[in-house]
Amino acid sequence: MSNRKLTTVILDDDPGIVRLLKTILRGNFGDELTLIDFTDSQEAQKWISENCCDLLISDIEMPDINGMEILVFAKQRNAWTQVVFLTGHSNWMLVTEAVEKGASDFLLKPIKREALCTIVQQHIDRAARWQSALFSKQRSESVS
Repeated sequence: MSNRKLTTVILDDDPGIVRLLKTILRGNFGDELTLIDFTDSQEAQKWISENCCDLLISDIEMPDINGMEILVFAKQRNAWTQVVFLTGHSNWMLVTEAVEKGASDFLLKPIKREALCTIVQQHIDRAARWQSALFSKQRSESVS
């Protein structure tokens, strides 16, 4: 069974946030993640339409295409894509809507390193469990 890197898309219209997230994730998960970053939601959507995204870390409120639209689009392309939203304020109606549409986690800005690392590690662990379950299923089907 291969332990491939998780393709992780970082999307925020603030280049400083994107740099911060990349620095934290590279420093803590460099061997486990392939990082792709965008400050333009339209470019991110185009990339997602052509590639597999395992984990999407995205701002909710952005110009052009907002995070909720990106969430729906990413989930249509790959139902297994896990989505973590970044937001500057806690709007529980927005959180509820995002969870209903498939978001798995939220982080409040300013981003705390420990919270980000905990959430990303949970997603890495979840992906490993899914990969292991899929491998076991494929192996049992090939034996029968």
